[in-house]
Amino acid sequence: MSMIPVPRNMKIQSMSPQMKIEFFTDEEIERMKNYIQIQFKNNNKRSEIHRRYFALVIILLRTGGRIDEVLQLKAKDFSFDANTVRLRTLKRKGEAYRIIPMHPELRSAILEYFLNSHIDPRSDEEVFKMTRQGVDKYFKKMQSSLNFRIHAHKFRHTFAVKAIISGVPLNVLQKWLGHASVFTTNIYTEVTGIDTRGYMEKIG
Repeated sequence: MSMIPVPRNMKIQSMSPQMKIEFFTDEEIERMKNYIQIQFKNNNKRSEIHRRYFALVIILLRTGGRIDEVLQLKAKDFSFDANTVRLRTLKRKGEAYRIIPMHPELRSAILEYFLNSHIDPRSDEEVFKMTRQGVDKYFKKMQSSLNFRIHAHKFRHTFAVKAIISGVPLNVLQKWLGHASVFTTNIYTEVTGIDTRGYMEKIG
């Protein structure tokens, strides 16, 4: 899935003034990546922790997964043969899973992370041995250094907006995000200003 860069000056805001959706610009994404990479290069004692957070950021950006879903990932949920990621949809009752294609950047980052962390890709080992509270604390520290808002759900919005701008059909994005209804997914067409009436012209 090739995604078009989000314009730096693009403001994401729904047509309802009560509902605002935040996202990261491409510049902010690069700054976050650089921040974490500098941390694990300059801090040998905590390098493994920073490598873990780098992998976490890439997964959040490239799957649109909810933070609690991503923290439950096991190594075997990454299929390098099928090039997919399996996420458990926590908003549904029972054992509901969804399959998401693996972006090249995600595949590369996870393979490197598994290699450095000695994780067997076929195992039941948890990919991220961390808590939601720990993630929030790390993001707040990064936010303080970079001077823009950073929270886990903002990665999900960024993924969705990039997907819409890149022309991913709503029903496909709905499945990737684990929304029960396409009407929930439709909010991203409103906040990006995309007019879905244009799709009607493509119908033969």
